[in-house]
Amino acid sequence: MSDEFINKIKKRRSIRSYEKTPVEKETIQKIIEAGRYAPSASNRQPWRFIVITKKTMIDDIANVIKNEIRKILKKRFFLKYFFPSLKNKKTVQFLASTVVSKKDILFFDAPVLIFVITKKRKFNDESCACCAQNMMLAADALGLGSCWIGFAHFLGLNKQWMKKIGVPKGYHIAAALVFGHPKKRPSHAPLRKPTADVINWIKE
Repeated sequence: MSDEFINKIKKRRSIRSYEKTPVEKETIQKIIEAGRYAPSASNRQPWRFIVITKKTMIDDIANVIKNEIRKILKKRFFLKYFFPSLKNKKTVQFLASTVVSKKDILFFDAPVLIFVITKKRKFNDESCACCAQNMMLAADALGLGSCWIGFAHFLGLNKQWMKKIGVPKGYHIAAALVFGHPKKRPSHAPLRKPTADVINWIKE
């Protein structure tokens, strides 16, 4: 096992500030190729990719997501019975601050947005998570930054836009990743939480 590779994993950070410099198509293809070689349940390779490098469309998608969040916030007193997280005051405040922010705090002005989509089938989402991690590690190895955008799942509530970006019927967003040249990189990884460790080790 290569210590160098393990150190690469430890040093990879989520980047939330990008240069405007475009990412070359060949580099994007290398990142996707790394994702395609991830492990998957029964080797189904259930992922498909939608690549967006058109900045105006990325901005439009950010606005659509904000609008979907607004709709949820307006109905939160009813929806909280189905989504317990909406009972949490901090969660609601966080969603509200995202909606009103004039800065791009959804995609961080990244020049590349990639949706990893899949069909609803057992273990497909887990397989796509492996795919997404491969892509983020590949980006780091190629000198780029990346970040998994959880808020992008709200786009799935808008059927018109799902169709507009080319999501086939029966597919959903498993992961949304942004890539780009980082403005700066964290000097070191934050300390690991002592609670996020082995809690039991069963052996002979």
